[in-house]
Amino acid sequence: MIRYYIIVLLVILLSSCEKNQDNNDSILKFYGDALEDIGYSVTGVEDGYIIAGQLTEVARIGTNYIDETKSVRKMGIIRTDLSGNTVWKKSFGGKLPAGGSKVIKLDDGSIICVGYVIDTVTLFKDIFVVKTDAQGTVKKEKIYKTDKNQYGTDIIKTPEGFIILGTTDVAREPLTESTGNTAGKKDILLLRVDSNLEPIGSSTFVGFPGNDEGFAIKPDIAGGYIVVGNTDRSDQPSATQSGNNIFLLRVNADGSTIEPRILGGTPDEYAADIEVLSNGYLVAGTVGVEGFDQRGYIWRLSDNIYAAPISEGKLKINSTTITDGPFSIKAICSFKTSSIVMAGQYGTGSSAKLLIFVTDTDGNQIVGKQVINGGTGLQVANDVVSDADGNIIAVGKNSYEKNSMISLFKFRF
Repeated sequence: MIRYYIIVLLVILLSSCEKNQDNNDSILKFYGDALEDIGYSVTGVEDGYIIAGQLTEVARIGTNYIDETKSVRKMGIIRTDLSGNTVWKKSFGGKLPAGGSKVIKLDDGSIICVGYVIDTVTLFKDIFVVKTDAQGTVKKEKIYKTDKNQYGTDIIKTPEGFIILGTTDVAREPLTESTGNTAGKKDILLLRVDSNLEPIGSSTFVGFPGNDEGFAIKPDIAGGYIVVGNTDRSDQPSATQSGNNIFLLRVNADGSTIEPRILGGTPDEYAADIEVLSNGYLVAGTVGVEGFDQRGYIWRLSDNIYAAPISEGKLKINSTTITDGPFSIKAICSFKTSSIVMAGQYGTGSSAKLLIFVTDTDGNQIVGKQVINGGTGLQVANDVVSDADGNIIAVGKNSYEKNSMISLFKFRF
């Protein structure tokens, strides 16, 4: 399809922004072109930030037309300075459609990003990892292929290389009431690779006969790693724990796993992220399907993930200008010495707004530490980090009709 292209300057007017700040040096930047560009991950470096996600290579005819059929989505990595100005911007995937889910910086200054490519013949997704130097020059690219779908959602550095967290729909035998998986259903995938991205041993598949997904992997309290994700399996009666539930999984350094934990007591729970504390965990997510009843939700756990939660419950938006309404949490991170930043989206549909607020490590909201940004179109924060100076940096997207741009929002309460 070829459609008429009108250049639109996407400027968010912070007309519905409520926040308490000690300075006025907030930064709001956009990156991308026409069609769909989305930021999914951000990490800090000494002189700026690395953003990863989706950048669309736009095919144009002349100056006024876009050929959507020839425009291709790519894994995009953008390096900025501390003010959000672009240092370099690059796309990866060759001729294949691609996307980036998570980016991390290594001690030597190199950058590694995990996501997926799409085989244009089979239309299956394959895990895709790109490693670059600090200037964005490719050091290694690797596609991990199967005869079904699999894609990467997170990656973590290990002493032997990396563990890639992903999702696969490859069939797994034996299939029983509680083990295995039928083709087309999702399983959590753990793939160990060395520093040159070559596989170490066999992949580990974890899950039940239904759908299971992993969203984030973090270093665990006593060594190894912990994964948070979703499962459609329940250990409770369907009346109290129907739909999706939270899935916790401990992983040893060698990639082997320890019995998972299904967590949840309300219908339709969707994990977003986990923060590992000195004495336990804070799991954040959303309960309820998209609509008026959707709310952010937290679970405070001890260091024993199999014990009952210390506390859990829905969160509420307390604002003088915004009524308490639906919202979702997409990501969390530690903030200063004893707080947590939560980021996501307030509202639903095409007029949703970017949401950022602060809680203590038990998930209790801190009064006055809340931002709701909105303007024309939809805004959302998909990832968030903070730094030693108290800055909060969120990345996501600002969209209007069929077009969206990667957004970077940096501010300080």
